[in-house]
Amino acid sequence: MPGQSNNSHPSSTAQFHHSHLPTMENDQGLLVDLYVPRKCAATNRLITSKDHASVQISIVDVDANGRALNTTTTFALCGQVRSQGESDDSINRLATKAGLLRNVWSYQK
Repeated sequence: MPGQSNNSHPSSTAQFHHSHLPTMENDQGLLVDLYVPRKCAATNRLITSKDHASVQISIVDVDANGRALNTTTTFALCGQVRSQGESDDSINRLATKAGLLRNVWSYQK
């Protein structure tokens, strides 16, 4: 009826309970986050869940004989770095800083 408020509509009294939110468990049964944000290794910016152009590159560590070890060094790059064509220079700079490369990257003025 006109002039009467209709408070019985479900959306006007809806309450959200945490039990209805999606959760995820690991193998040990502990609750874990659904999304863990990463930071761009080149710019230190947060990589959002909507940045579909971002990549994460894992470089395997090797021993003195060149055999692969079970460890990796991982670099995450945001889509902005990739769209500017700076990912190659960024990976070279980061790998040099991490001790994976020598005499490859130099700052161009």
